Amino acid sequence: MGGSRGFAKQQAPCASARWQEFLGQYDFKIAYIKGEDNGAADALSRLHRPVVEEPELSTLSIAALSRIDDALSGLLDAERAHVTASAPGAFAAQQPGAHAGALRVSTDPAWLERIRDGYQSDKWCLRLLALVSNGAKDPLLSLREGSLEGRISCGVRVSNGLLYVGDRLCIPRVPDLREGIFRLAHDTLGHFGVDKSYAAIRDSFFWPKMRTELETLYIPSCDACQRNKSLHSRPPGPLHPLPVPDGRCDSVAIDFIGPLPEDQGFNYLVTMTDRLNSDIRLVPCRSDISAESFAGLFFEHWYCKNGLPINIVSDRDKLFVSRFWKALHHLMGVKLLLSSAFHPETDGASERSNRTVIQMLRFHVARNQTGWVRALPTIRFQLMNTVNASTGLSPFYLRHGRSPRIIPPIDDTSSNATSSSVGADDTSAALEALRRLETDVMEAQDTLLLAKAAQALHASASRAPDPLFAVGDRVLLSTFHRRREYMQRGSHRVAKFMVRFDGPYTITAANHSSSTYTLDLPASMHIFPTFHASLLRPYVPNPDDLYPGRSHPEPGPIVTANGEEEFFVERILDRRRVGRGWQYLVRWLGYGPGSDSWLPGREVSELAALDVFLQENNLEA
Repeated sequence: MGGSRGFAKQQAPCASARWQEFLGQYDFKIAYIKGEDNGAADALSRLHRPVVEEPELSTLSIAALSRIDDALSGLLDAERAHVTASAPGAFAAQQPGAHAGALRVSTDPAWLERIRDGYQSDKWCLRLLALVSNGAKDPLLSLREGSLEGRISCGVRVSNGLLYVGDRLCIPRVPDLREGIFRLAHDTLGHFGVDKSYAAIRDSFFWPKMRTELETLYIPSCDACQRNKSLHSRPPGPLHPLPVPDGRCDSVAIDFIGPLPEDQGFNYLVTMTDRLNSDIRLVPCRSDISAESFAGLFFEHWYCKNGLPINIVSDRDKLFVSRFWKALHHLMGVKLLLSSAFHPETDGASERSNRTVIQMLRFHVARNQTGWVRALPTIRFQLMNTVNASTGLSPFYLRHGRSPRIIPPIDDTSSNATSSSVGADDTSAALEALRRLETDVMEAQDTLLLAKAAQALHASASRAPDPLFAVGDRVLLSTFHRRREYMQRGSHRVAKFMVRFDGPYTITAANHSSSTYTLDLPASMHIFPTFHASLLRPYVPNPDDLYPGRSHPEPGPIVTANGEEEFFVERILDRRRVGRGWQYLVRWLGYGPGSDSWLPGREVSELAALDVFLQENNLEA
């Protein structure tokens, strides 16, 4: 269109008027272009900056690191961020500041000389030298003299007295050389897994079975990884169901639900469940109930209605492990079956019943979460009248031989009928009903046995085999449940940052039939020392012959049952007067003199180390 079109001069400012007058002398057309396609306009609107060509990098780049292991000081230069040992020319110094804050393999002559010296004792490197030397009498001498420089044979070449397979530097079997490279790839770069650690060095270094050694020896024996990384594999150890009881009321499972909102003076709920017919008792109680008071509840709500059971299944609550409770059941001839520590799967039926009870309580409590005590009889009746998925019968039927009359008949004429006297036919009918009830109970027992077997097979399909630890093996113990306990106490610390496993601990007893193992735990942990295999992981010690320079970390704290961390005092070294009391200089178990610390007397008053210190120095407390 003409240049004058679209430029009507309607009170335009001076600058706009001048531009309109200037553009009016041209004949052009205005066409719309999307911003993302208008690259020319973007270029015109940006300042021009000269392109600085960076030096070409080798095939391996590593992210910038904030700290470098002291043991790698001869191998690493903290001013570069690129490992460039993949080619001979990569050892050349780069321009200062070309890649600031970076890390690269240094050209330390001593480190390179150690590689050359290592070729003399490595049989594999000697075979490579023989291949490159093409039958020379003394390949090592030829390498030293430089007569093999630049030779290439079957992908193996010599450059600057060093062997390369392709562009990868051959590292001889010198433990601290290979250990330093592994430490760079794994420890220094963030304790990643095998793939990422191997990717950091595979283009730069080479020796036989390098990945296998990294995967099976170095990374599995990393103490920090074993303690801080969670297990993502299937939990080890199959589930072992409890045997099906021989009769009704022979075996009862007891468990606690709570804490619950205060209601009528109660804040906890006890469930007592017959393990055969699922007959359940719901008894409110308080969290501070004593073993003697709980024995009274059991007598009133179970013994008076069902008699003494043969065994009682429970977790390791303080009531069930008390001396009174154990002595009481020993006198009554009742066997206590206590679960292993932190393993509720031992009595899965009770756990499922508890979840059902909690779910039903939600429908009966008021908005202020009260009234749950009043609803317990209703909830028990509903549970008793529910058909069990395993037996196919309701607990009410297995207990009384009939189902409860819930909905009255619509036709009430039957209620006016007169009952006849009891005769022979009625007696035979009653006997038949009793025989039918006995048959139903036995069928329920068989069905429950089949259901347990099916559940065990289904659960074991998602679990790994039992690791079959032996007595004397050292294992790490999961801190999962102890971390949860610690957070429930309102600590300011975050459970996500706590170690996943602690130890190692020595196995003192093994029961492979139940996949449980007893550990040698410190008495201060206050935890029952028997655990299921799913809570353990084998401890892999460092192979000192392969990695002699690997630092042995100071032992971590012991995580107690309530999630608190504790350290152990090895001995007391000295004491000093502070005010009216004493302070004691303690040496921590597994730590050096640099970790010695002064503690007030009240914190060491119960330690055996204090008695030893006072006795050795003829002092009084």
